[in-house]
Amino acid sequence: MKNLIHILTNAGINDGKSTSERRGILLCNQINLILFGLALMLGIFYWAYYPPSIISYLIPAIGGLGLFFILLNALYYNNISRIGTSLFVPVCTIALSIYSKIIYYDYLIDLDYFTFRFVILGASILPAILFSTREKAYLLTCLIINFFLLISYDPLHIFFEAGYATRGIDLDTYYFANVVIGVTYFVLLGSVLFLKVNLERADRKNLRLLDEVQKSNTELTQKNNEIETQHQELLTQSEKLLEANRVIEAQKELLSNHNKNLRSELVEKNQDLSEANAELIKYNNELRQFSYTISHNLRGPLASLLGLINLFDQKTLDHENLTIVNHIHESAQRLDTIVKDLSKIIDIRNDIFKIRQKIFLEDELKVIQNVLKKELNSEQINLSISVSDCPDIYSVRAMVHSILYNLISNALKYKAPDRKAQINIRSTQNDEYYILSVEDNGLGIDLEKHRDNLFKLYKRFHYHTEGKGIGLYLVKLQSEALGGYIEVASELNRFTRFTVYLRKPENIERQLLLDQPHAKIFFDASINATGVIWKGPISSDQYREVFVKSLGFLKVFNTPNYIADISEQGIIATEDQHWMFNEVIPEAVHFGLNRIAAVKSSGNLALIKNYMESIDVQLQKEGVTYQVFSTMDEATDWIRKANALELSYKN
Repeated sequence: MKNLIHILTNAGINDGKSTSERRGILLCNQINLILFGLALMLGIFYWAYYPPSIISYLIPAIGGLGLFFILLNALYYNNISRIGTSLFVPVCTIALSIYSKIIYYDYLIDLDYFTFRFVILGASILPAILFSTREKAYLLTCLIINFFLLISYDPLHIFFEAGYATRGIDLDTYYFANVVIGVTYFVLLGSVLFLKVNLERADRKNLRLLDEVQKSNTELTQKNNEIETQHQELLTQSEKLLEANRVIEAQKELLSNHNKNLRSELVEKNQDLSEANAELIKYNNELRQFSYTISHNLRGPLASLLGLINLFDQKTLDHENLTIVNHIHESAQRLDTIVKDLSKIIDIRNDIFKIRQKIFLEDELKVIQNVLKKELNSEQINLSISVSDCPDIYSVRAMVHSILYNLISNALKYKAPDRKAQINIRSTQNDEYYILSVEDNGLGIDLEKHRDNLFKLYKRFHYHTEGKGIGLYLVKLQSEALGGYIEVASELNRFTRFTVYLRKPENIERQLLLDQPHAKIFFDASINATGVIWKGPISSDQYREVFVKSLGFLKVFNTPNYIADISEQGIIATEDQHWMFNEVIPEAVHFGLNRIAAVKSSGNLALIKNYMESIDVQLQKEGVTYQVFSTMDEATDWIRKANALELSYKN
C-alpha cells in the first residue's frame, strides 16, 4: 500500500523538471489522492444516512476524477492536470449544492447553505498552491474562475430557484456570513501567496548557492589538475637537472685530467655548460612561476571555499556531516596560511613595496609590545629600548614591523630557561643606513654549524618550541628588498644579536604613485601627505581615475594630509563635482583624512570660484581643515607646521 501511494504521488515527476514544477506536480497528486479518499468516505456516509439517489453515485464518481488527473500527470499533461484539479472541486461542489437543494428541498436546514460554500472557499485557493508565481497566466485564470464561482454561489442558486430567500432565512445574518466568507477567502489567499513567494525566493537563493558551490568545486578541480600537471613537469625537470649535474661533474673531472691534451674538447664542453646553465635558469623561472600560481591563483577559489563553508547552517547538519564540514574548514584554513606565507615571499621578491613612510620606531615598538603583551608579561621579560640616536626612519612600515616583530618574537621563543630573559633593542644610523639591532641573552646559535642555513626557508635550530622556520627567512628577504642586509653574532647559551641595515631612501618628497600626462599622484613622506598635480583640461574618466587611485592609496596608508595643485586643472563637470563631494570626500575622511591644502594661480580664480566654494562647504561639513595657497612650497610648509603642532600635543 505504501509503495502504491508513493508511485501515485510521484507520477509525472522526473529530473527534467525544475524544483517548483516538481513541487507543483507532487502537491497535485497528493491533493487528488486526498480528494479521492474524502469522496469515498463521503459517499459511504451518504449511503448510510440518506436514501439512495444520484448524489450517492456522483460523489464517488467525482472523487474518481482525482485518479484521472493523476493519470494525466503520469502522461506528462501536467498543466491540464493542475488546471483540472484547481477547478473541478469548486465546479462539482456548486453543482452538487444546487442539485441537492432541488431534490431535498423539503429537508433543507440553514446550515446546508454554508457547508458547500466552505468547501468552495477551501478549494478556491488550490491554484495558489499548485502553480508557481512565474506561471502567472494559469495562476490568475484559475484564481479568477474560482473567485467567480465563490461570489456566484447565491446568484446561481437563485437562478435554479434554490436560493436562500425562498427558505425564509434571516437575510442580515446570511449577508454578514457572506462578508465573513469573502474576507476569509482573501486572508487565506494572501497567506498562501505570501508563503509561496517566500518559498520560491528561498528556492532561488538555494539554487544560486548550489551553483556557486559547483562553480568553486569546478575551479578547484581545474586548479588541482593544473598543479598536478605542473608537479609532473617539475619532477621531469628535476630529473633533467640531476642528469645535467652529473654531466657537469663528469666534464669537470675530464677537464682536470686532460687539460693539456683536450683543448678542443674544452671548448665543446664549455658550450655544453652554457646550455645547461640556460636550462637551469629556465627551470628556476618555471619554479617561480609555479610558486606564483600556487600563492595567487588559489587565493580566489580558496577564499570562496572558506566563505561558502561559513554559510553552512550547522544547526541543520547531523553529527557526521558537521564533523566533515569542520574538517574541511580546518584543512582550508591550513592551506590558506601556507598560501599567505608563500605570497609574502613572492611579493617581497617582486619588489611590490616601494613607498617609504616616516616611521616612529618607539610607536612601532609599542604596537609590537601590545601584540606580544601576553608573552612579555607571563615570562617577566626585561625589555630595554634605546632609539634616541635614531628615533624615526623612512621605510616601508609593513616590512619594518615584520622585521622587528620576527626578531623580538624569536628572542622570546628561544630564551634560556635558567635565567631571566633580557632583550635589548637599539637604533642608530650612518650616512647610508638605518641600523636596527635586537639582542637577547637566550639559548644562542651554533654559527659554525648553522651559519649557512640560518636564513633559509623552513630551517629550525631548536625544536622545543613551536615555529615554522620562516621568520628569519622573511627578515632577510625584507632587509634585502629595502636595499639592506642582516648580520648575526651569537654564542651558545650566552647571547644572540641580529643587526639589520636598511638603506636610506634618496627621494622621500616625490614618490610617484601615478605619472600620466593629465595628472601626477605622489606621496611626500616628510609631511605624510598624498599630493596631486593636475595638467588640464581633463576628461570625466581621467578626473575620476585620479581620485579613485588617490583614495586607494589613502586607504592603505591612512595619510591625514592631501595637497592638490589645481592651477591647471581646468573646468570640472557638475556631476563629477557631486561625485567627488558625495562619495570620495566622506570615504577619505573615514580613512583618516583631516587636512587639505589647495594650490591655485591667481589667473584661474574666476573660472574655479564656484568649484572652490563648493569644496569649502563640503569640507566644513566633514570637519576637514582646508587652506588655499599660491605655491606648493607654501602648502607644504603649512602642513609641516600643522604636523609639528599635532606632535607636540601628543607628547
